[in-house]
Amino acid sequence: MFIYPDLTDSLQQLWAAGLVISPWLAGVDGSARFDPDIHEMLNVRARECALIHWTEAQRGRVLGDLPAPERMPQIAVYETAASTAVYFAHQQTGELDVTEALARDAIRRVESFIDRHGFGVLLQLYMLVTSWENLNALAHYGEIPEREYVTGSWHRPWVDYSLGEEILFVCMLGNIRLERREERRFVRLTDEGHRVLAKTTDALQTAGYFRHRLHTLWVSQFNLFHNYEQLAREIWPYAMDQRREFLRFVDVRPGMRVLELGCADGVVTFDAGLADQVGSSGTVVAVDPAAGMLARARSKQRRNGIDWVEFRQGKAEQLPVDQERFDLAVGVGYFHFTDRAQALQEMKRVVRPGGVIASWHPLKMDVDAPFFREWFAPILDLAAKRNDRPRDFLLDPDEVRRNFEELGLPILEEAAPPLVMYFHDPEKVVQHFIRGVGWFGEELASLPWKAREDIIQELTERGRWVCERVPAGDRMIALPTQAIRARVPENRFRAD
Repeated sequence: MFIYPDLTDSLQQLWAAGLVISPWLAGVDGSARFDPDIHEMLNVRARECALIHWTEAQRGRVLGDLPAPERMPQIAVYETAASTAVYFAHQQTGELDVTEALARDAIRRVESFIDRHGFGVLLQLYMLVTSWENLNALAHYGEIPEREYVTGSWHRPWVDYSLGEEILFVCMLGNIRLERREERRFVRLTDEGHRVLAKTTDALQTAGYFRHRLHTLWVSQFNLFHNYEQLAREIWPYAMDQRREFLRFVDVRPGMRVLELGCADGVVTFDAGLADQVGSSGTVVAVDPAAGMLARARSKQRRNGIDWVEFRQGKAEQLPVDQERFDLAVGVGYFHFTDRAQALQEMKRVVRPGGVIASWHPLKMDVDAPFFREWFAPILDLAAKRNDRPRDFLLDPDEVRRNFEELGLPILEEAAPPLVMYFHDPEKVVQHFIRGVGWFGEELASLPWKAREDIIQELTERGRWVCERVPAGDRMIALPTQAIRARVPENRFRAD
């Protein structure tokens, strides 16, 4: 069995360098990712990089006596640079469009990583990730027709080259085999392949790859969620009034210095009235990781002529805030996307002693409503195979309380207002929950590309069937929520 070394530290170093090996992000719709000139530039630089750095010493260190597919080193550089360039576009503009400047920055960072850590490390990381994509797809389907495997259409539709060399390499490793039936050949996992998949999954899980991957997908989906507010108004018709009620619950007052987490497109900042309640004598610093959402929030700001709100791009777990002391850190519908303990620690760091930290977030819901079980059966069935409930981002109220208590943040008050959601239109519901906010993103993330897309299409079709047969008044669910208001300790020597 070909065994990957422990690459946990190497993956962390890759992310620290601003790189991602995430081809599924770099070509999400299967269309051309770049202008031809950018594509050619990346290809040329990738080929030159491989020629210079993929030495016999590196080859022996990574593969021993195994022969590598001839194009694999070049492809590893190209795909890493291409994925990183799209990641930069998401980070900086919130769109998929890659400029030449972004592409050149991406390839420079790849070359710098290679100079520092060695070409073999990059290739091992690339092989580890793509091996999981390949073997996981075969495990899911049982078999894939050879043509579909070679083109990647079922599991890697972003590739614009043949995977034929990879088939030969993985066959040589003993992980897959080809079977002929009548006029067609199929690719199947061997027992060895199943063992390699299990070890690869464990290695990536330990390194935090899947969590990093899921978070990156969430950000990219929010960036491209241009009709977020329109759909939210239709699906959550009472949410705006409840956002305003939440701001009263946390006691926002004029002159306050407020940190808003997960501000999205400014729906709480402006539409729910946070900026108005603070007033020009106060300040709002609003943070979100999605550049696309921030761009739309800034457009609202210009329309409203409000200059006491500042938007910053960043994560709750690593706030783009120094030692500023806020009176209040508040957020609506963001907590479930974070590492809660780390996010709370950051908020505690920047809120003054005696200040308040508050969150309103969704809780795990009962999925036994007959219409819901019928509509979302494809996802519920995935969970049933594990004898479990679907993996989603919804929270347990006791776990959230413990998060606050473990960080020494005494809860002042708690409320549990239900949030009614209407399942009114199949296309809009699926776009909002699945392609937009990523309700079952964790459940779907482990599926091959085609399987994920097939389920999303099936959800739309099943939704049409349900909406034709179930009255509108019976297609609603009261989502449980939790609103918490906690105080930062006033003791002088509290730990930040």
